[in-house]
Amino acid sequence: MPSPASRGESMTPFDRPTTSPERTEEGTDKPFDYSSRLGWDVFYENGIKKRQEEDGPIEVGVVVESSPTEYEYEWHSHIPHSAIAEAIRPAISAASSRYRPRSSRQSGRAPSILLVGCGNSGLPRALHDAFDADVRVTCLDYSPACIDAMRSLYGNAYPNVDFVVGDATDLGGVVWNEVDGAGDLSGGDTRWFDVVVDKGLLDALMCGEGFDVERLMGGINDVLVPHSWGMHVLICFPLSTASKRILEEFPGLEWDFDIPVEGSENGRASFNLARRCRRQGADVML
Repeated sequence: MPSPASRGESMTPFDRPTTSPERTEEGTDKPFDYSSRLGWDVFYENGIKKRQEEDGPIEVGVVVESSPTEYEYEWHSHIPHSAIAEAIRPAISAASSRYRPRSSRQSGRAPSILLVGCGNSGLPRALHDAFDADVRVTCLDYSPACIDAMRSLYGNAYPNVDFVVGDATDLGGVVWNEVDGAGDLSGGDTRWFDVVVDKGLLDALMCGEGFDVERLMGGINDVLVPHSWGMHVLICFPLSTASKRILEEFPGLEWDFDIPVEGSENGRASFNLARRCRRQGADVML
């Protein structure tokens, strides 16, 4: 599978996009391994260092006080954040209605969104501000360098945005203790989210050898709420017929592939949406 860079995606975190056709590992001629955890740590650390050399130390909360695009990089940037917000709006509305307190003695909670492989995208703040109702946005990435930088950029300006270090291919092993917006429906440590968004993570993982799609999708399936409004958004390079069949095999999800949205007309990215199956008379996972 061609790398994202070779298909027109530049690769410079916390920096302005470059026109380099292919990204290589620092100091070598080896192609960048988009599936390598160590590679991403070095990638973000070098990007942060470069920004600090140019502009000085990153100040806490600077993403709000300055031009945030100076510190953000978007995979599939031709798909606007507004297209994602509109796609998940029905799920957010349904969840907000369900979680609204029915009496003064009850406490409600905000609908929750999980961004897997969040990187340094501007999507967290975009979704935070997109809805009339409050939402809780949890950003997950397995690069500590990335998460530390994003926490510094956001500071306390977005109290409903959480940043968590964790492996999206092992969601059962993620420590969610500091996440307030993920509902605990089981009485244990399991966390549930009303919406899960993957914008470019599947692309990166598929560049590595031995990647198990079932581990990623199985984990997402496990943390997505078992109610009919649950949604999983997958934005990636166009999927093969075989890949679509694999996704369709996961229980409890009904897929719509290649949905036409703003920015998808050039064919470089596919906008896909999975909804929870609904059995007559109940909101359950089949």
